[in-house]
Order: sequence, then structure tokens, then C-alpha cells
Amino acid sequence: MKLHRLLLALLTGLALAGSASAQEAFDIKQGDSIVSALNFGQSDHVVIALHGFRGSRDFFADYGPDFAKAGLRVISINWPGTAGAGFPELTTAVKYAKEQGAKKVSLLGFSRGAELAANFARNQGDGEFDTLVLFSTVDDQGLAMAKTKKVFAFNKSDSIARWAPASAEKSAEPKKVFALGGGGHPIKTLVAEKADLMQDVIAEIKK
Repeated sequence: MKLHRLLLALLTGLALAGSASAQEAFDIKQGDSIVSALNFGQSDHVVIALHGFRGSRDFFADYGPDFAKAGLRVISINWPGTAGAGFPELTTAVKYAKEQGAKKVSLLGFSRGAELAANFARNQGDGEFDTLVLFSTVDDQGLAMAKTKKVFAFNKSDSIARWAPASAEKSAEPKKVFALGGGGHPIKTLVAEKADLMQDVIAEIKK
């Protein structure tokens, strides 16, 4: 009987652990705005993930579960993916996260999504976001915010993200820069250069 209960408790724990990091598609509705999203995990620290040009909310599907298992909640959203766009969708997502009880909100973006994250954060007060994670950013400006952690990751020979080194250099502390030796632009090429990149990024977010 005791063995049966022990096995049942173990299986229940495994099921809960799996569901905590499971991918869930949903729509965020705020007034007339509807933003399509993917959710990974549950936490009061929400990381809003932003794809690049021609991307979708699915871009972070390979990495969201790792963030969830580390105790973060990831909400990956659809947005137009073009320069100058995305503020309405990101505003909706941030508002939703706070209404859901988020005590901390971080932004994570790839390529044009990183540019959107940086520009959006510049329009908020310093410290509004806990961490900005910028993968292969095409933003050419520094981030002067001293209360916001900043994480840059890029391949030094990536011609598409050729502004990333200067953006990182011009940004204020606190910051962490992963300047990698490859030439690819996609996130998977960053991970190919540094297999534990996502674990290091998670550690920076959770500091």
C-alpha cells in the first residue's frame, strides 16, 4: 500500500513537472486587441518573447520549456516583425502579464524582436523591466538604463546583426555580453557556438 502511494505521488509529480513546462497556445484579449501567444510555464516572473522578421510565436518553442523548468514563465507573442511595428502587441502582452500577477517582467527578442524590445524599454521608465535579452539584435543604439539588466548574445561575424557589438558596447551596466565566434544569425547558430547559452541567459535573468 505504501509502495502504491509512493508510486502515485511520483507519477503525479512528474505529470505536474511536465505540465508546468508544456506549450499552450492562447489569445491575449485587451479591448479590441487580440494577440496570439504561446505560454510556457507558470511564474510571477514573466519573460515576453519577440520573434524576428517573418517569424512567429513558435520561434522560441525549442527553448521555452527550459525557461519554464527554471522557474520562469515565457509568453511568446505574434507581432508584425517589421521595423517600427509591435508597440500595440507588446503593450497588450505586458498589461496581460501584470494583470496575471507578474511581479517581474522581462523582454526577450531576436533580431527585429530585439530591436522592438530595446525601443519599447527606452519608452518606459528605467527599471520597468527586470531584464532585456537581445539575441542577434539589429538595434544600433546603446541602452542607458542603469536599473535594467541587459543580456546581449550575437555572432561576431553575423552581417545582419553587425550593429550588435556597438549596441552592447554603448549600453550601461549591468550587462552581460556573449560575443560568439560564428557568423550565423538565427538563435540556433548562437547555441551551436555555445551549447549552454540558454542556461547562462536564464542565470542572468534570475540574478
